[in-house]
Amino acid sequence: MSKYSNKRIAKNTIILYCRMAVFLVVSLFTARIIYNTLGVEDYGTFNLVAGIIVFFSFLNNGLSAATKRYITAEIGKDFGNVNHVFNICLQAHIIIAVIVLICSELIGVWAVNNWLNIPSENIYAANWVFQISIIMTMLGIVQSPFGAVIVAHERMGIYAYITVIDVILKLLIVFLIQEICGNKLIIYSILLLCASIISFGINYIYCQKAFKSCQIRKIADNDLLKKVFSFMSWSILGQVAVVGTNQGISVLINIFYSVVVNAALGISNTITNIVSNFVSNFQIAFNPQIIKLYNNKDYSDLNILIIRASKISSYLIIIFLVPICFETDNLLTLWLGNYPQYSAQFVVLTLFSIYFECIGAPLWMTVYSQSKIKIYQIIISAVYSLNFFVGWLILYIGGLPYSVMWVRICVFIMLIGLRLFFVKKYLPLFSIMRWLKEVLFKSLYIMAFSLALVGIINQIVDCNRVLHIVVITALSLLCTIPLISMMGLDVTERKYILNMLKSKIRR
Repeated sequence: MSKYSNKRIAKNTIILYCRMAVFLVVSLFTARIIYNTLGVEDYGTFNLVAGIIVFFSFLNNGLSAATKRYITAEIGKDFGNVNHVFNICLQAHIIIAVIVLICSELIGVWAVNNWLNIPSENIYAANWVFQISIIMTMLGIVQSPFGAVIVAHERMGIYAYITVIDVILKLLIVFLIQEICGNKLIIYSILLLCASIISFGINYIYCQKAFKSCQIRKIADNDLLKKVFSFMSWSILGQVAVVGTNQGISVLINIFYSVVVNAALGISNTITNIVSNFVSNFQIAFNPQIIKLYNNKDYSDLNILIIRASKISSYLIIIFLVPICFETDNLLTLWLGNYPQYSAQFVVLTLFSIYFECIGAPLWMTVYSQSKIKIYQIIISAVYSLNFFVGWLILYIGGLPYSVMWVRICVFIMLIGLRLFFVKKYLPLFSIMRWLKEVLFKSLYIMAFSLALVGIINQIVDCNRVLHIVVITALSLLCTIPLISMMGLDVTERKYILNMLKSKIRR
């Protein structure tokens, strides 16, 4: 890969990790206060009801993938007309926002009031949460093209600043919700809406000032609009499977158990989302490069980037996964005090599923770099939906709530195999055996060895909760990081990471 590409990815990765550090600290702090302020039933109700509107947002997720692909590809061209593509994509997002509004009001309201297992005293507040969630979702849909332009131009500094502002607003919400009298669930939802409006305004104003390509104009280009929606239509299959499965499992747990178990799932998602976002920050940095390298037919550099991105993604997950596996109970107790049953099991199993999901992310990003995704989405969506159907069967026959996470792990392993096949199909120079050898096998070996070593140490260490967390985490890092450096990275990759750190120190 070129020195320019390496330097840019390194710089963007560092910026995004600085953003993540702020996000991590504030998220853990705010989640604890919100959980204690709302209480277990209100917290579970919020996660359940807000999740319903997320289900309808699958349309936006599919369109966002198309928007990022077309805008990034246009920027990569020598004489691209980004403004033209941006305005067509914006029109498409507005259409989707209206469709989401209609679907949410027609189906979602009925589901909240007649289908979900919500305590009767929370029904009124649940309807407020749902309506506010609709507005927030519509704002997010219309905002997506602006975020896509920022990422496509690789302005990760601005992307980080905007996210940090959003986190600070949510920190402010934590203090306000404790001071304002009234129904805390409704107040919390309204304050989140205010934060969403401010975030939308910042994105809009920045893009209007910084990029001529974001100047809004009325453009008629039915051919391009059809291409965008065609890409979106097949991408939606994948999004339906992902969103439908994730939110569907939440609903299944609610039906077979209660909102208390939904609270356990919500707490698990808070922790695992932080880990997932940490890795996603790295992946955001290299995603534009994958699209540009593919569309410029620079397949040799693309092969290198796929393997490098997959390896580093897996190692980042391992660094978190190993200590959390042994310290989940201590972390949850220290963080929340009394936490809902099954929270620890959800956290650990979800982390393993995230591991297999993140290691395969560069593969699906490569497939998405080209426009022919019909067959890919049909097959991937069918396999992904097994999460829901097999999960329903297991819960129906009396399985424990967290058993659905075992299903997810197995499905994600299957998806890695399918994605390898499709990358090979679209990128003939790609070597499946090389990817398996350099990425998956090395990563699994390092993870297994680290878990075994730290597991032995965990049996020996006997001290108070806080000190135990510190000792096990420190020893875990001392075991894992040298293993990754010596066995997981080659000379070029070690040099790449060292240069990335040095560039930050010099700043």
